[in-house]
Amino acid sequence: MKVWSRGLGKQALFADWFKTDLELDGRALKAKGIVRDKGIIWDCQFTFTKEDIPGLLHMLLSFPVLRLFIRNINYVLTFGFERFILRRGGKEKPRGRS
Repeated sequence: MKVWSRGLGKQALFADWFKTDLELDGRALKAKGIVRDKGIIWDCQFTFTKEDIPGLLHMLLSFPVLRLFIRNINYVLTFGFERFILRRGGKEKPRGRS
């Protein structure tokens, strides 16, 4: 996933969600990972609480996200099969067509 802000100018950093550690902390979910590009490395952490659930669902069930999902259904199914059926898709990216 590309991460960009005005402070970065034209540069975008990349976050690899496959290498993100998830941790339950009380009633919050913490996603810890590294955002990097060339020589720049940032530790980052996202904290999700119950107040974030409606916004996340709104985004995930939006037309553009559903369209992206449908356009990449082979990739999604390959990941699901390898991760949940074969149990080998741990933190590696699936080999479906991109």
